[in-house]
Amino acid sequence: MSVNRGLLILLVAVVAFSLSYWYGKTKQSDRSEGVASNQAPPDGATREKPRQVFTPKRPPKTNQTDLPDVSFEALADLMLRKRKPLRDVVIGFSSPEKAAAFALEAPSRGIDVIDESGPLASLRIRLRDPAKAREMLGDWKEDTEMEWNRTVSAPALPRPEYLDGEKGFAGDAADWMDVPENRSEWGRGVKVALLDTGVNADHPSLADVKLTSIDLVGGSHGPDGAYLGHGTAIASLIAGTVDGSPGLAPKAEILSIRVLDGEGSGDSFTVARGIVEAADRGADVINLSLGSDTSSQVLQNAVAYAREKGALVVAAVGNDGTRGVTFPARYEGVVGVTSVDAKGRQSSFANYGEEVDIAAPGVDVYAAWAGEGLVSFSGTSSSAGFVSGALAAEISRNPGMTSDQVVDLLYEYSNEAEKPGADILTGKGILNIGRIENRKVEGIQDAAVVGYYFDPDELKGGTTPFLVNVQNQGTAWLNGVSLQVEYGGLTRNFLIGSLDPGEVRSEKLFLDATTAANAEGVRIKSKVTLSSGRDAKPENDVRSSRITLPNPTSP
Repeated sequence: MSVNRGLLILLVAVVAFSLSYWYGKTKQSDRSEGVASNQAPPDGATREKPRQVFTPKRPPKTNQTDLPDVSFEALADLMLRKRKPLRDVVIGFSSPEKAAAFALEAPSRGIDVIDESGPLASLRIRLRDPAKAREMLGDWKEDTEMEWNRTVSAPALPRPEYLDGEKGFAGDAADWMDVPENRSEWGRGVKVALLDTGVNADHPSLADVKLTSIDLVGGSHGPDGAYLGHGTAIASLIAGTVDGSPGLAPKAEILSIRVLDGEGSGDSFTVARGIVEAADRGADVINLSLGSDTSSQVLQNAVAYAREKGALVVAAVGNDGTRGVTFPARYEGVVGVTSVDAKGRQSSFANYGEEVDIAAPGVDVYAAWAGEGLVSFSGTSSSAGFVSGALAAEISRNPGMTSDQVVDLLYEYSNEAEKPGADILTGKGILNIGRIENRKVEGIQDAAVVGYYFDPDELKGGTTPFLVNVQNQGTAWLNGVSLQVEYGGLTRNFLIGSLDPGEVRSEKLFLDATTAANAEGVRIKSKVTLSSGRDAKPENDVRSSRITLPNPTSP
């Protein structure tokens, strides 16, 4: 008996080691493939159009060298370990017919089918009888691919220290984006699907909104759920009335699909099902103020399905303040949205990377919440809501445009941020509804100081270069533009000259990094002037900032 027991322990140890190695390799592969395959196109490149015929992709084949002979059997054991937070997986099939056949046979062979998606040819399963399940999985292993049902959640609320020094919007976010007051008909005939924690239809801010609700989670929201009002907040920014100010598309229809619980938690399969449901119900825009740090094939397939149905997919990039946009914002064809504060600076809590497409207000924004009250809401979730609302508004106002053309409209008339051109912080720029609204109005003169940019590679101490950026945000050609910059007791004057509409020009200056590293930093004040005519927005002619650089002597 002791010999047999020793052999059994040894066998278990070998299998456990193999599984941990395989699982780690799989997670690494998910991350690296996501970064490599979803980079933003270079400037001037044509946005890829969705394919005409949707074919679900199965998760990549398990590398048999990672688990030589026991991939399915070992996975069965791993799924049954109670210490795993999720004990269910997603199986992808080559066709919906095979998925249906598997689902029909599964109950008698020790497998519970928790959920299914015909359009995605996928099942969500849990193993009930290990011996029977191993046998069935072995019979089907040439026709199936499995992946963990990944955790998906609403972005974590920004930590307080991330908000230090950020200027909030309060109730002025719409004015800051130059949204006209007369927008009562914006969004008419457009359906926006909101995949979130659900929407409180009784909130006063949503009293006049056409709202349809679907619950894919079931059960109670939970009285103490910290994210109970998350979906309601996003809905109010898109189509509600907050503090007397309507959302960006007040006439848009909201299709609320609950895929997250009251704590803001969900899973990739349920979100994928919600995306398919939204696309099948004719959603023009799908808002995903949620994400995961791990890729999921079923979620990526759902995004592709929605795009081929003609829906625009908008997603928040995450609130971790690190490099690495969350999924699904990282996927090709998804509009990845980041946050800026009321000074037009990328929020320190926002994730960044090549997949960031556009920025919108995301600091202390007034929004509806649970009950009947309002909250001051921060995060890339609210930024995504603004972009979804803007897309709904422009779809209704430009019926002759394709969905991709509407997205490009937002990009073309976005405001420049700190770094000239598309970048990993704010993508193509900051959402500006007024510039879109007035793009056909001739003669608007609007020169603006849009920010200061310090190249991280140049922060080496000593004399440090930086750029002062000026943009023509009007519709008229500007001539005789001048720039004055005051800093460190110096005053520098530059003749910018002429600027075409939308054009950005930069002037390079230098400051002492040691001085800028002290507690007070260096105050930089810049002012742009026109040689003739009246500037339509004098408030953006001047920019004053206090810059503090990293101490070059710090380890």
